[in-house]
Amino acid sequence: MKNIFWFCFLMLFCICFKGYAQKDTIKIVNLNVNDENTHFGVSYLEGNKIVFTSNLLNKRGKQQMLNDTPLVTLYQGEIGNNGDIINVLPLPNKLSDAAFNMSASTFYTSDKKYIVITTNVYNKERKANLSQKASRLRIEIGEYIEGIGWTNFKVPSFCKPNSSYGHPTISPDGKFMYFVSTMRGTLGGTDIFRVAIHENNVFGKPENVGPKVNTRKKELFPFIAKDNTLYFSSNRPKGKGQLDIYKSEMLEDGTYSEAQLLDGPINSRFDDYSFMIKDDLKTGYFTSTRPKGKGGDDLYYFIKE
Repeated sequence: MKNIFWFCFLMLFCICFKGYAQKDTIKIVNLNVNDENTHFGVSYLEGNKIVFTSNLLNKRGKQQMLNDTPLVTLYQGEIGNNGDIINVLPLPNKLSDAAFNMSASTFYTSDKKYIVITTNVYNKERKANLSQKASRLRIEIGEYIEGIGWTNFKVPSFCKPNSSYGHPTISPDGKFMYFVSTMRGTLGGTDIFRVAIHENNVFGKPENVGPKVNTRKKELFPFIAKDNTLYFSSNRPKGKGQLDIYKSEMLEDGTYSEAQLLDGPINSRFDDYSFMIKDDLKTGYFTSTRPKGKGGDDLYYFIKE
């Protein structure tokens, strides 16, 4: 009887150990593109081309400021070895003079004809004081014209002037745009919403994705993976640090499951945000302020092995 007990114990141990050993390990790489500036908001353009957000620099390579606040803009580059971003240049665009920041890009159609971005916009009633409270975030959609770049930016119909909207991302099937907003119906500081995309750039009515994702705190930087998993960042309690990355799986009825905190090394005791994963569901990018970085918020490339 004693021998049978030990045999069963060893079998159970081996099964558990085997399951543990098969768990994915994740390697992260701090990219060479990082420096003293901030980098975040990676999005794929086409082929091996990539777009991301970083500080707007003057001709001497110094950060451009507005009322002691660094400005950011969009850059494009190519994917090199170990996910690094090389051959970086400003993203060619013609944006409205009213907008003084552009960031967190995504792409609207499979032919990459439309880009969706977040901009910071002057509050005309308080133009003399360009503090954070004197401006608001909004979503803008631009089209690509050869020889000009991204132009003809327009604000989608669901964006109202008394609320902020930002961090847009498009579902893999192109039927929904997900974004964060302070609009009516939020549970906390900013919530994640989605809106249906119809033909001819017509949008439906935005809907809150629900309390299994949103909390009384801030939810930011949504991203929809190829398998419809929703990844986002939040400063809710019981995380590992300040901003943490969470995931929520889409259920059969189109709603989302209870959000789950990602393990390390993706999350740390510091800000971790702007997560995106490629269609292979094994590689991608996120941003972190963890120690041993290169200055500002750094871009990391991750590989599931």
